[in-house]
Amino acid sequence: MKRIIAAFLLSMFMMSVAVAANLPKLRVGYVPEPAHGLYFVAKEKGYFKEEGVDVELFQFGSASEGIAALKAEKLDVGTFGTTAPLLFISKGSDFTFFGGMMIGGQAIVTRPDRLAELAGKNLKVYKGKKIGLVKLSTGDVIFKGALKKAGIDWKKDITFVELGSATAVVEAIKKGSVDAGLLWPPHFSLAEKNSGLKVAHYLEEYYPKYTCCRIVAPTAKLNADKDTYRRFLAALIRAYRFYKTNPEETVRIYTKSLKIDEGIVRNETYVKKVSESNPDPLRKGILDFWQHIREAGYIPQDYPIDKHINTDIYKQALDSVIKKNPKDKVYQQMLSFYKKNN
Repeated sequence: MKRIIAAFLLSMFMMSVAVAANLPKLRVGYVPEPAHGLYFVAKEKGYFKEEGVDVELFQFGSASEGIAALKAEKLDVGTFGTTAPLLFISKGSDFTFFGGMMIGGQAIVTRPDRLAELAGKNLKVYKGKKIGLVKLSTGDVIFKGALKKAGIDWKKDITFVELGSATAVVEAIKKGSVDAGLLWPPHFSLAEKNSGLKVAHYLEEYYPKYTCCRIVAPTAKLNADKDTYRRFLAALIRAYRFYKTNPEETVRIYTKSLKIDEGIVRNETYVKKVSESNPDPLRKGILDFWQHIREAGYIPQDYPIDKHINTDIYKQALDSVIKKNPKDKVYQQMLSFYKKNN
């Protein structure tokens, strides 16, 4: 009897391997941030395979490395901020935004003894200050956009100190060579835990629902196989629902997959909710980001960026999921969010 059961299990395993081998494949690149965890939920819960796509994940240390791999056709999908894809597109790379992974997430960090002078909700507390940042990071672009919206001329009223990495920003804050610094997850949490620094503000306080990491693909590949990319997004939509309704298991999956401290993952994802994992393309957010990056002088020429945004594939994926679960509240909320932001 045991031999029969073993043979049955082996045959089932071989069948699943064969099915996976026949599925269309997507090579997906990401950077290790908690808000990128939808990929791991979709993989661990089997959503990718159930939707009919075989996804292989590749981790990169920076957005620039990842977007270069996408340009070299070593990836089929990239999740590397908003800045890097826009820069590459403006220089001739034919990429298309077709989904999202992270909304929000940037923080202004300072030493504990500087918190009082930066208190409150008015951005004017940063006038006359030195702010450390990594050039072209999401925080760099969005903070300058928030300052402009608040009527502050950041070119005159604030000194920005460009540094080479998140680690360099942390060291500059600790030494007092800058008054505060812009960091992204999990670096601001690590700065609090390991260096005794404090988050003064999350940029979400000044700029709600701004776009951070977007999902992009080479335009030719996307257009040649839209159905595979639709299936990919359908799996992420289902993963989003899981993330919204199963916090403890989501924290476990994020922690195991990204090798980040469980407390940091829980705090950023559910306690303080400093960012949101969300697969929506956020077209309006991308166009808004484009204006800010142009106004900051990083891209001198204008460009019809809207032609590099495809929201139809996401809408088709969302419709396919809703059709199977028409009364699901999370999916209906996603539909409302899509209509508002695209």
